[in-house]
Amino acid sequence: MITVDVAVLGRRERDVRHGFLLPPQIGPGTLVDGALHPGWTWRFLRSEPITFANVTQSAGAANTGAVKLADYINAQFDPTLQWRDLDWFRSIWKGPIVIKGIQTVEDAVRAAGAGVDAVALSNHGGRQLDGAPVPIELVKPVADAVGDQIELICDGGVRRGSDIVKAIALGATACMIGRSYLYGYAAAGERGVDHALGLLGADVRRTMALTGCRTLSDLGADLVAWRPA
Repeated sequence: MITVDVAVLGRRERDVRHGFLLPPQIGPGTLVDGALHPGWTWRFLRSEPITFANVTQSAGAANTGAVKLADYINAQFDPTLQWRDLDWFRSIWKGPIVIKGIQTVEDAVRAAGAGVDAVALSNHGGRQLDGAPVPIELVKPVADAVGDQIELICDGGVRRGSDIVKAIALGATACMIGRSYLYGYAAAGERGVDHALGLLGADVRRTMALTGCRTLSDLGADLVAWRPA
């Protein structure tokens, strides 16, 4: 999955407001927060050191701590990424290719012409550019333009199973979720993730039943009504 909507980091004002930094820095606020939550602090101190499991075996990233790994991840952003880089990518990767961060119909059509397997319509959770298109509004125009040439993934803003039903009804093949499962994970670990996924799945089935759809193929754009701007 090649992420194309983070050529450079946007100004994430919420992160700035809350003092979120990469690499993380420990300051007086951290110490006060730790003192106010002794149970969490005790578990944190007794746990294994924080690592980024998906990159710890990468060249230049192994055997380093969380701060150094954060530096390594930040160094992976490449503002010079271009369409022709897909040729290089195919030379080292023989599996399916997904381009994540498509925000226009034209780019989706170009991706389909380039032979990728899927595109993910995404504005990176709205954290990059505050005026970027809403992914759900792109689903039907892109689906109409690319047809069955590639799979179409809607990424961003999925909080309920009904959101998934709407995206599929408009032409998406699937949805991606980020915060929904992270909320569950933060609250209760693996059990929390299972619970979050269970809530989404149950709501998908409930929404389909209440709209009279027995299978995903029954879903169509006529089920979605847009509110006037």
